[in-house]
Amino acid sequence: MKTKFFISIFLGLAWLSVSLFFAVGWARGISYILPPLYVWWVIGGIALLPGFLMCAIFISNLMHRKPVKYPHTTQDISVIICARNEEGNISRCIRSVLNREYDGNICIIVADNASTDGTKEQIKKLSLCPPPGRCVKYIYCEKPGKANALNAGLAHVCTKYFITLDADTYLEKHAVQKIINRISAADCACVAGNLFVSNTKESPAAAMQSYDYLMSIASVKRFQGSHRSTLVAQGVFSAFLTEAVRRVGGWQDVMGEDIVLTYKLLEKGLPSEYEPAAAAYTTVPSSFSGLYSQRKRWATGMLEGLRAVPPWKQPKFFSKYFTGVNLCVIYLDLAFLFGFIPGIILALMGYCYIVGILTLLYLAVSILLYINMYIYQKRLNIPFENSLAGFIGFILFFQIIQSTAAVHGYTVGALGRKAEWK
Repeated sequence: MKTKFFISIFLGLAWLSVSLFFAVGWARGISYILPPLYVWWVIGGIALLPGFLMCAIFISNLMHRKPVKYPHTTQDISVIICARNEEGNISRCIRSVLNREYDGNICIIVADNASTDGTKEQIKKLSLCPPPGRCVKYIYCEKPGKANALNAGLAHVCTKYFITLDADTYLEKHAVQKIINRISAADCACVAGNLFVSNTKESPAAAMQSYDYLMSIASVKRFQGSHRSTLVAQGVFSAFLTEAVRRVGGWQDVMGEDIVLTYKLLEKGLPSEYEPAAAAYTTVPSSFSGLYSQRKRWATGMLEGLRAVPPWKQPKFFSKYFTGVNLCVIYLDLAFLFGFIPGIILALMGYCYIVGILTLLYLAVSILLYINMYIYQKRLNIPFENSLAGFIGFILFFQIIQSTAAVHGYTVGALGRKAEWK
């Protein structure tokens, strides 16, 4: 594992060295127009560091391209589903667990976080006659906040492992088996599942996000998971070792409750993995304003995780490295927003000062990474929807929304704003 990691880092550094050679001439050429400090700050943030990171991810994922099969397990598990006003989604979500191919017993614990619609009635209806080996428990959590609902559900877990699942998400037929096989065999605290978008055709915003989940998020999780340091065991769909979660006190009432929990588990020296063969389909925001709000919350959550356990407090090398990279992401978002976007505007006006050949090289590495990830996902034989318009939108416009929302989220996190449901 370490050998493959250092090979990927070495080749990333080789790419960085070549890029730096070209960057010197590039910087000299524009330093008489723009301040040299700003020039190097931008070059580092839009070409050098992103290129190094993308190259390392690409090489590592290439070396870990073969999916690992784990022993079949049939032990009893629990599934915690949090719901707040999910009348339209909760039945599909619960049924997707009840009907999954899993030979062990499954206890579904649905934590109703003070819903005011018909969520309770839908849950109660499904709890009356579940299939053999399945049961549905309804619990009511009056205190608002997803973390509070999750902790209420955790109090009712009586199994060694449990899964968390969002109410607007449903599982692929082998998802439970695959993720429990992984966590029980890999001796780790948590395993993140592979997420696909269920409402790709609903809107241009949803179509763009489909490729973010399919290629970008999955690439990063594969890289981190290959070295047992996945930084986010997302609450949408992940498996956990019950004792480990209780050991760190469960979820904190913050915007990024799942991020903080994963950081806390890593702080205890407990591995965190990723299982690409365990798939779930989740509903993403269908409007651009909803997408912006979501990514703002994610950025705030990342800041909360870094504040709770900064990289230098992580006990293991890989968790130090990956949380350190997350710290660098703040710089990358700022450089994109205040370097790349002005550079594009200048280029459209005929002044190619900032956007140059190194930027194109970085984009080429990114496209190689995305193609590799797309092929990998296709080989898993998990169905997902394609959208040419969504892919083009993802390549051309998604990062603008992502970085703008992220910088907003960092500001919110720095001000210590209170958490909110979704």
